[in-house]
Amino acid sequence: MQAIPDRDCPLDADVYIITVKKLGSVAVIGAGLSGLSCAQALQSMGVKVCVFERSSVVGGRCATQLWQGHLVDTGVQFFTAQSGDFKRELLTRLRQFRPIVSPILDQNNNAVVSAHGPRFYVLQGNNYFAHVLSHGLEIRTNTEVGPLTFTSRGITCLNENYDAVVSSAPGPQTIRLFGLRQTTADYDPALIALLEYGGSDLGKVREAYGRVLADSKGVLRSSYCENNKVGRIVGNKTVFVVEATAHYSREFGETPSEVYLPELIKKHEEIWGVPAKRRTAAYGYCWKVGHPRKAESRASSLPASAFICGDSRTDSTVESVWLDGQKAAQEVLRYLTKLSE
Repeated sequence: MQAIPDRDCPLDADVYIITVKKLGSVAVIGAGLSGLSCAQALQSMGVKVCVFERSSVVGGRCATQLWQGHLVDTGVQFFTAQSGDFKRELLTRLRQFRPIVSPILDQNNNAVVSAHGPRFYVLQGNNYFAHVLSHGLEIRTNTEVGPLTFTSRGITCLNENYDAVVSSAPGPQTIRLFGLRQTTADYDPALIALLEYGGSDLGKVREAYGRVLADSKGVLRSSYCENNKVGRIVGNKTVFVVEATAHYSREFGETPSEVYLPELIKKHEEIWGVPAKRRTAAYGYCWKVGHPRKAESRASSLPASAFICGDSRTDSTVESVWLDGQKAAQEVLRYLTKLSE
């Protein structure tokens, strides 16, 4: 049997062909950061990979959109990096990142120290990291994957056969894909508001990048000022990304935005000291699976050819889900290697 080359070593053409034949193919469900990380790692090992994504874009909750002419991170607000592997990945693939200098303050105006190191953002939008990770991969967007068929010969996904499958989707979606009895993690919704104000020197915006509140039964969880990311905001405007608590999001997650926005905006304007009369635009939406309830994470018995990665089994930070994608790739590789023996 041909030895499997180390993923960091250059591959000889003949070795690559033999390895692909031996290792077979893998379907990755979900083009979030963990799924893309897993797919890239598997492909570099010589595995044939196809990524399925039900939306029209990659990145999952690492989302950026153009709103009111501004480039706004509507999902992941910032990155941190501790592990050597993740730092090397960023330096290799993503050079256009900058530090966020201003602090995040709590309800007592004390700085919230990051346990994972300095915070930074991507100049082109945090979602750009996902686009970079997607380069060279076969990705089928706008493709909804239903329950998979597991057989002794592998997995059938959309009438195509694969030797293994990886779900990077949230737990509730994974149980439907794999036919599991229970989810690996339950999720809370997250109500989000994008707010624009006239002027760039309002209230307490010079004091902080973000403000977070500890009252889990209250209205506001966090609020971030996008003006701290140079080059994002056009004109003489100030833009915030505001998130409600899980409690408030569960209560109003199924209601129109005009129902929950007034209270969320009121609390936001109180903690920043921003006058309501300066508000020029507001937009609200809901992440149906916003945050996993880590206290309720649980093990689940998976079919032998099925694997998971992402925040259904790890922290939701960019670094954590990227590392978990790498971990899942190694798990899949060990399984495929046994199949080929």
